[in-house]
Amino acid sequence: MAMQQNENLTILNHTESVCPICLKVVKADIYASGKEVFMEKSCPEHGSLTSYLWPDVEHYEWVNNFHLPSTPPHSPIPSKEGCPNDCGLCKAHLRHPTLVEIEVTERCNLRCPVCFMAADEFRASPDPSLQAIEAKFKYILKNTNTETSIQLTGGEPTTRKDLPDIVRLGREIGFNAIEINSNGVVIGQNLDYIKKLADAGISGIYLQFDGLTPSVYKTIRGKDLLETKLQAIKNCREAGVQVVLAMTVIEGTNEDQMGDVLQFALQNRDVIVGIAYQPAFGSGRFNVSMHKRLTMGDVIFMLAKQSQGLIEPYDFWPLGCSHPLCSCSTYLVEDKGQLQPLSRRLTRQEYIQSFNPGSPQGSVFADIAANKYPDLKPGLSILIENYMDAMNMDLQKLKECSMIVAGKNGGLIPFCVYQLTNIEGKKQSELSLPAGNSK
Repeated sequence: MAMQQNENLTILNHTESVCPICLKVVKADIYASGKEVFMEKSCPEHGSLTSYLWPDVEHYEWVNNFHLPSTPPHSPIPSKEGCPNDCGLCKAHLRHPTLVEIEVTERCNLRCPVCFMAADEFRASPDPSLQAIEAKFKYILKNTNTETSIQLTGGEPTTRKDLPDIVRLGREIGFNAIEINSNGVVIGQNLDYIKKLADAGISGIYLQFDGLTPSVYKTIRGKDLLETKLQAIKNCREAGVQVVLAMTVIEGTNEDQMGDVLQFALQNRDVIVGIAYQPAFGSGRFNVSMHKRLTMGDVIFMLAKQSQGLIEPYDFWPLGCSHPLCSCSTYLVEDKGQLQPLSRRLTRQEYIQSFNPGSPQGSVFADIAANKYPDLKPGLSILIENYMDAMNMDLQKLKECSMIVAGKNGGLIPFCVYQLTNIEGKKQSELSLPAGNSK
């Protein structure tokens, strides 16, 4: 789009977003002011809002112009109200699912001050039955294929004693990769439990891991969980289960520990295969103060600075399983005793030609490395995920999402829509309820 100029700003794009109070669709402008990038939108009822998006406009545009081939959903559903109100996936969606989450419980053995699910043991609905979960597996398979990655999530999925049975069910139906999204409490306390999950056929643990000091966990998770997390990793090692560390990054709390987590992962590459850095987003429950909302762009520059020269900002390339501004990655491989990002070995054209549209987030570079450089040992994936909330929702970006949630009442729903709440933590369905009736 041609950029429009005035004295104060440069318009980069026009899009649609939602009002952070009523969640109604509103028009929005993306613009640069100085080096930084912002979104401005206005609701007729609740007024204007400006949200910070990126620290460096040149880097923003370089990332935004990095498009890879896409494959649309093969069984789109009709859409009456349009995005984001009745998505499931519709004909306007541009990318097919590569990872689908199934919520197996709303229960949780923690009550974290930061939780996009706002999980609560005392407000949780009953767990879905094995029959209901089987129906979800079959629906996902019907609308995708056996190479789609499945992530069992919650709440906390390990609160279910029958979780190994759920894994076996998914494997019997035909899925090759079934990952458990966990806080690690049960896994750290019970070696036998993770061994049962391994025997059932899990592909790995996506472990909530926010830093390497007790204070970080007290702030983000409500209690000191560091030793529990470390023991969970040890138990996964003993059970032969690979781990991806998922770090929620919050300004003023743990953003200065991203490099430490990277070094920890490199020291434990026998069991840790990846890190997912996730700048905190404001859906669900968010009771931790922060001066600035960090974005993918911030994390890229901060992590590069903390990596002791191992990674540079332009080593992170967008992943073709979502919009370029939603996720990026690099893959650290060892060659002749030296670690180096795989992206330095590739030209952009080689990357596009080698890209597999079926690769889920986190696996894009690993899959390219396995096919293009089979002699290299497995490396460490570093993923940065830029989830959207009511403050920065961009409906153009949403249409390229391939990280999908199996809806409670059916359908396949983009993650950022499924988790979308207003600034008070209420979903669209709750906003239409009479006062006092919201769940």
